[in-house]
Amino acid sequence: MATFIVEYTYDPSRATEMDEVRPAHRAHLSKLHDAGIIRLVGSWKDPAPGALIIIEADSSEGALQALNEDPFYIAGFIKNRDAHPYTIVFGELA
Repeated sequence: MATFIVEYTYDPSRATEMDEVRPAHRAHLSKLHDAGIIRLVGSWKDPAPGALIIIEADSSEGALQALNEDPFYIAGFIKNRDAHPYTIVFGELA
C-alpha cells in the first residue's frame, strides 16, 4: 500500500443539495477511516469548494476506486477528482 492525496472539486451550484447528502457522505468516509483506508479528510470553501483526502491504496486508480461509493460522487456533486502519490516526510501521519 502507498499513500495518495485525492482532491475533490465540488459543483458550487449544488451546495443546497450537498447539505442534504452531507451526513451520508461523512458517514461513508468515516467508515473508510475506521477501516484504515482513509487517514485524513478536510475541506475548503474558497476560491472554489473542494476537499482533500489522504488515503491508502495500491495505485492512483485504486485510490479513486475506493471512493466510488461516496454519496457525493454518486450524486454527481464532484466536478473533478484527482489522485496523486504522496510521501509523508514527518508529522503525526508519518
